[in-house]
Amino acid sequence: MTRRRLYLRAGLYAEGPSDYDFLLPLLDRLLSSLALSLFPGACDVEDSLGIDAPHAARGERAGRISAAIADRWAECTLFVIHADGAGDPRSARQSCVDPGIDAARCASPNVVAVPCVPVRETEAWMLVDVEIFRTLLGSGAQPSLPAEPEREADPKLTLGRLLKEGGMRRKPECLYRLFGEEVNLAALRTLPAFRIFETELVEAIRAVARAQGWPG
Repeated sequence: MTRRRLYLRAGLYAEGPSDYDFLLPLLDRLLSSLALSLFPGACDVEDSLGIDAPHAARGERAGRISAAIADRWAECTLFVIHADGAGDPRSARQSCVDPGIDAARCASPNVVAVPCVPVRETEAWMLVDVEIFRTLLGSGAQPSLPAEPEREADPKLTLGRLLKEGGMRRKPECLYRLFGEEVNLAALRTLPAFRIFETELVEAIRAVARAQGWPG
């Protein structure tokens, strides 16, 4: 008898190219880690897809999110909708994420979607792990990472400054994928906004499992 396996593939709708560069590999790692803990040995996780509204889809952000989900509905089992919090993540979620998810669910009530809303910008999530900076700048590098990255007024500026001070000549955006591939998940879990995201991602995985016939 073939053992049942959970299938996961996320579609990521993000604000810009650099957000996809960072969040796609991070999402792959996070989904694999969570799936392994929830369904050990019984889960297949495919690489996440960057999604966007088809070229013909125009209008407000909510409509574009809904169109992007509809366009990749057959390929993905859950969707992650990113928006920078700009200092007020609750408001950003309500105005930039929830309407799009609601619009998608009007068309397909079974859509499983998760908001991903850093307090300000995703760059704050790159400021939690000194080891990545040592990989990039040398093992002796001692960058002064902020104690509370999500309180940084301009985390993108802080990231660029730390890399420049360490002698990095490449543009920070060229390194975002590496940060997504290597940033320590335990360090990320010290950030409140990331913990919210991870908690909701766990619930999304469970919702996908129920839709695929798993109990509970």
